[in-house]
Amino acid sequence: MENFPEDSLQFSCEEIGETLMKQQGMTFKFKKVNGRYIHTFIAGKLLTKIGLTPRIVIGRELRDFISAELAIYKETFYRDAWEGNEDIIYEGELNGVYYMASLQPIRQFGKVIEVIASCVDITERKRSEEELRATKELLESVIKNSVDSVCITDIEGKVIRVNDAFEKIYGWSEKELVGKKLPNIPENLYDSLVEICKPVLTGTKAISFETMRKRKDGELIHVFLTLSPIKDARNAVVALTGIARDITERKKSEEFFRKADKLNVVGQLAAGLAHEIRNPLASLRGFLQLFLSGHEGKSEYFDIMISEIDRINSIVSELLIISKPHATSFQENNIGIILRSVVTLLEAQATLNNIQFHVEIKDNFPLVESSEIEIKQVFVNILKNAIEAMPNGGIIRIKAIVQTDNLLIRFIDEGSGINESIITRLGEPFFTTKDNGTGLGLMMCYKIINEHKGRMHINSVINKGTTIDVILPTPG
Repeated sequence: MENFPEDSLQFSCEEIGETLMKQQGMTFKFKKVNGRYIHTFIAGKLLTKIGLTPRIVIGRELRDFISAELAIYKETFYRDAWEGNEDIIYEGELNGVYYMASLQPIRQFGKVIEVIASCVDITERKRSEEELRATKELLESVIKNSVDSVCITDIEGKVIRVNDAFEKIYGWSEKELVGKKLPNIPENLYDSLVEICKPVLTGTKAISFETMRKRKDGELIHVFLTLSPIKDARNAVVALTGIARDITERKKSEEFFRKADKLNVVGQLAAGLAHEIRNPLASLRGFLQLFLSGHEGKSEYFDIMISEIDRINSIVSELLIISKPHATSFQENNIGIILRSVVTLLEAQATLNNIQFHVEIKDNFPLVESSEIEIKQVFVNILKNAIEAMPNGGIIRIKAIVQTDNLLIRFIDEGSGINESIITRLGEPFFTTKDNGTGLGLMMCYKIINEHKGRMHINSVINKGTTIDVILPTPG
């Protein structure tokens, strides 16, 4: 074997020592002397971080430079390593710095003569773990204490977790559901839910919508549901979160307001319609008196009488459409035709108030998925409010325009206007600018247009008038 020169060995030892001093972690050694574990070497930048120096550590045992309690804890690992156990690992902390130490016994002729330890700084990892733990506890608290039901499922729809509110709303406990598919989805809504979930499963976005769900006792309830994707570190969707709020009572209230508003509309229309109906009735009565007096009938009289009867029937039919109970039914409707029928219905009331309608409706309106009855209810409310806002008469302009992706129906009155500070409150139940109003009319207008995926805008100038825009989406 080739012998290395002594100066080369010395250089190698110095180089190793310098390397150990520059390492980011820390290396130390100890021996057992007279029952005490005495440190014989220590080096590395971690040593400075924890506030120690070789002078403080070398030649001393643990309790000479750390607390007795901590020394006793670490000596258990020192003892295991000195007894020959391999890969002894423990975590330590000193002066706010966390580290992990790995102890390896050094043997000579089968006997442990020294133990060497290698330490790495894990402060950042511990900080991340603490942040993760705090975040997890916060999320657990939010989920557990939420008044909304929370359900987490895998991408196949099997339940991973539900909270207490889920059991309170639906009746099923977490123990009954874990590993199974949700039983609260009505059969007739399952296919539509699959379609709704597609963009969520691709991670594109979270979605919110109103729907029906089934309770354990079979009762159907209205819920507002938000579905969100849960992604892993590679941005792949691994689960879904469903947060639901029971809105059954709210829906009942809305239905109550809807019916109350219809009664209000019908009642206020009655006066105007009575005048409109009285005119043809007077004509009919006059012709009948002529016939009773022996006046010879003429065919044109009968034509006029039939025309007047048809006019009465048309007016009463429109009133019945607005007032009668119904289930909301969406079908393709021509909004221009609906608007003209409402204008015809309210012409008498407008004339009584010295008001004229100026109507501009573009031809060839596209058909829109809508509820004819509810759209009529919106238009009646808006025009009725415009008439009431113009006690001195004037002109109400109505424009219906086809835009790129929308239909714009604009109502412009010449009334007293609305203060800008209260425009944002319009649509709140029981908030009204009228002495005898309820505020339900505009509230239901907003609700109906929102259900049609449209929107309403109100602009007003005091003493000049108000403009209301109803915007409805056209088929894509």
